[in-house]
Amino acid sequence: MHNILFTTDEKFAQHCGVCTVSLLKNNPRERFSIVVVGMGLSESSQKNLKACVNCFDNAVLEIVDFQKEKLIDFPQIGHYQKNIYLRLWVDEFFGDDVEKVLYLDVDTIVVDSISELFEIDLKDNVLASVNIPFATSHNRCHLPLEYEYFNSGVLIFNLKQWRLEDGRQKILDFLLKNSDIALNPDQDALNGVFYKKRLTLDYTYNAITPFFKKELFKKLGVRELSRIRENVKIVHFNGNARPWIYTCNHPYQRVYFKYLKYTPWSSYIPEDKSVFNYIKKQLRFMLGIESFVKLATVKGK
Repeated sequence: MHNILFTTDEKFAQHCGVCTVSLLKNNPRERFSIVVVGMGLSESSQKNLKACVNCFDNAVLEIVDFQKEKLIDFPQIGHYQKNIYLRLWVDEFFGDDVEKVLYLDVDTIVVDSISELFEIDLKDNVLASVNIPFATSHNRCHLPLEYEYFNSGVLIFNLKQWRLEDGRQKILDFLLKNSDIALNPDQDALNGVFYKKRLTLDYTYNAITPFFKKELFKKLGVRELSRIRENVKIVHFNGNARPWIYTCNHPYQRVYFKYLKYTPWSSYIPEDKSVFNYIKKQLRFMLGIESFVKLATVKGK
């Protein structure tokens, strides 16, 4: 049984459902114990999230109502809501017998089997994660230049080491000391605290938006970018690349909507969907001004 953690609020409950369905559809031979941690989730959203799992026979779901009082000591940084810190209580959401937990941001979708992730030996590392190519956040995180900066949207937690290291307290200490410079709160802190205690995963396990842009990450080379796009396992719609916004032209937008059809939110229609915006989307490609690449094929069952 593989352990999965999602954290969400009411606004992102639908996307959590889509990510859950994408995980289960693309990994039918695996069995999952899924924990969704929410703050202020409505009864309707909780019911819908449970329905996303009930139609599969390879997963069980538990919903945890997180008490906001636990967040009192954590600083409010920038535009981020404090619920971004919920994943830091991972050790409380799973029992002492659980060794490994895969955390996924709910603005991701799984588009292929990720069974190999669960076979990784974390050894004495606290976590595993995916680097952001050419990131320049080192000074902000007190991260030595010889280490790369990673994105926290996909994380494998080694719970034994997380507990031994008192991970949550170390993150809090870092944030309290650096709240004026930690622009990406827990991501900066995770980098600043655990850069020596983490494994690096392949880019395909957290393909963030720039991998699908024409002009970004070009220094990786055509061959490497093609490899990542062709073998992507987890697509991360970070930044402004939100597929539930109709005018977004991310090449995996239609895959998001394909999985949406298997959820109770299947009737969702983007507020900005219109004939005008349809023409606008098409013209961007025709005129060569669209920043996203147009892939010949996309993955996802």
